[in-house]
Amino acid sequence: MRTYITHNKGSKWELIRAPEVTMRGKKTACYIEDGCSLHLEIYSHMGMLAPVYSTEKAVGIVLGTGNMGEKLTDNDSQKSLYLSRDGGLNWKTVRIGHHIYEIGDHGAIIVIAQKNVPT
Repeated sequence: MRTYITHNKGSKWELIRAPEVTMRGKKTACYIEDGCSLHLEIYSHMGMLAPVYSTEKAVGIVLGTGNMGEKLTDNDSQKSLYLSRDGGLNWKTVRIGHHIYEIGDHGAIIVIAQKNVPT
């Protein structure tokens, strides 16, 4: 399964460009031209992963759990939390592993907590 995005109400669909660098600043070397892109969980098996999330009150902010590669992996240990501040054009890795999240105050506050761990 692969994840595609549209910015014109479905007229054109394209793969999601993966972040250029990791959380630690190293190059990811994941390029669409090489068959590598970002894939996000849209539906989670038994609610294990939080779905892609955005809100009209925080224009442009999108959060989602997924992985970089040729396709969406079944291996949940390889998934991370990704954030876009421009409606999905550019993404960055914000946390490794499973997290829950919420957006507040029109995007001024983003709360992230590790899933199934007391916070």
